[in-house]
Parts: sequence; structure tokens; C-alpha cells
Amino acid sequence: MDHNNPKPDFDASGRPVGQHVPLSPQPTSPTSTERPPSNQQQNHNGEDEQERSDDASDSDSQADPGTQISDFNWDGLAERYHDAMRECSNNEAELTSEFERLMAFFRIWANAGHMHEIERTFSRLRTRTLHVQHSESELEQKRLHYIRVVQAFQSALQLLQIDGA
Repeated sequence: MDHNNPKPDFDASGRPVGQHVPLSPQPTSPTSTERPPSNQQQNHNGEDEQERSDDASDSDSQADPGTQISDFNWDGLAERYHDAMRECSNNEAELTSEFERLMAFFRIWANAGHMHEIERTFSRLRTRTLHVQHSESELEQKRLHYIRVVQAFQSALQLLQIDGA
């Protein structure tokens, strides 16, 4: 630990340097589970603050209150804004154009799949229709056969009744 700096130094794992690390687990509270900031973060923040204070003191010492501040180029700012917006609009137009081309391909693909599905389901409908028509035809043939069989029995019974009378 640096005596000029009251903050402790931390190693790469985030543990304070020079302090004893217990081997057995210690009871933890929700606040003790927070990891302290790394030494690199602390040094980096300290450097930023020092650089900012140096810059402020340099500009303060060199600034003359009697000197007029140069005018800001507001027209240039507006120009840069419009250039950036124009670039964004162009990028957006390119993306929209690409999206429309991809959607055209997707529509073709979706329609092709749709047409294929229509053809497939119509084929299934024809197959089922033919099956039902064939079954109806067979049923009608059986019905006619049974009618003829019944008529034959009725004719035979009539012949037996005539012969037996």
C-alpha cells in the first residue's frame, strides 16, 4: 500500500495487496460480494482527473479575459448535420432497396411453394375422389347382385309352391 495514497493497491484478481487472504470461506453479506474496482481502473480515473485539471489550469493561465472568443461556425454545423443526414438517408435507401429485392425473391419462393402445395393437395383430392367413386361402384354392383340373388330365391320359392300345390 502506498502511504501517500490512502486507497489500497489491488492485484490482478481484485484482492488488496499485502492483506491476508483466508483459505476458508467467510460468511458473506450482499455488500461483501461486490468486487472492488481494479487498480487499473483507479489509476486510469486518476490520470483522467489529473489531465483534466492540467488542461484547465493551462487554458486558465493562457486565457486573457480581454480577448474576444472566436465565433462558432453555426452554418458549418448545419452543413455537417445535413451531410450526415443525407448519408444516413442514402444508407437507409440502399437498405430499403436491398430489402425489397430480397422480398421479391421471398415472394417467388413462397408462391412456388404455395403452387406446389396446391398441386399436391389437388392430386390427393383426385385420388380420394377416385377411391370413393370406385367404392360406390363396387357397392352398387354388390347391391344389384343381392337384388338378383333375392329375385332368384323368390323365383325358386314360387316354382316350389306351384309344384307343391
